[in-house]
Amino acid sequence: MLEIGGTLREARRLRNLQLSDIERATRIRVAQLEALEQERFELLPPDPYRRAFLREYADFLGLDGDLYASEYDLRFRPPPEPHTPPPSRRRAGGRRRLAGRRPLLRMGAILAVVLVGVAAWQLGRPESGTLTPPPPSTAHTGTQAHPHTHRPATTKPAATRAPALILTAARGSCWLWVRARSTSGPTIYEQTLQPGQSARFGLRRQLWIRIGAPWNLDATIDHRPLTLPAKTGDVLATAAGLRPAS
Repeated sequence: MLEIGGTLREARRLRNLQLSDIERATRIRVAQLEALEQERFELLPPDPYRRAFLREYADFLGLDGDLYASEYDLRFRPPPEPHTPPPSRRRAGGRRRLAGRRPLLRMGAILAVVLVGVAAWQLGRPESGTLTPPPPSTAHTGTQAHPHTHRPATTKPAATRAPALILTAARGSCWLWVRARSTSGPTIYEQTLQPGQSARFGLRRQLWIRIGAPWNLDATIDHRPLTLPAKTGDVLATAAGLRPAS
């Protein structure tokens, strides 16, 4: 049995490398490298990123990345979840609900017939003692009414809407890490987009984004399609578009 974490840690120490050195070279965060060396895979993004990080780290140290990925599959990869079909709606319940409403419907129909009969009886009664009010006087009194002065309604200027970056996992899952302004800014999003899911980010300020699997993403700014990098890497997002982060 291959000891994944121990052999990775020992290979790194033999090469006199710090985790920060490997982060700069592989773009895998220090916390994620530590999780690999401690075999704490639950701290990493879900598959397939755990296998990808493990293979990339092992290859960087000169080890066989495929061997490490196979050992991970054998010992740590969770089994696929069983698919359960959604419950089907039963027509019997609808029939029972309809049967319960039938007495109310009958009562409503009877009440409507009664109301129509009362209205017809009222209309058929002779009118007696009703006085017709005189028509309004049209004589001029010499005073002229002042027309109402309508002030134009004041409208507030519409607030300008900031452009929005939309990332959609169109062809598979993709792990995203988004920070405000730069790599040292606060984290505002860190999650794996599942197939078909989207994430929307306002661009009032610059965003630093690390994209785990850009080949699975579609990106737009206000319906304008963008070109993504061909491999895992960092980009800066502004209203003008995307550019590689230095």
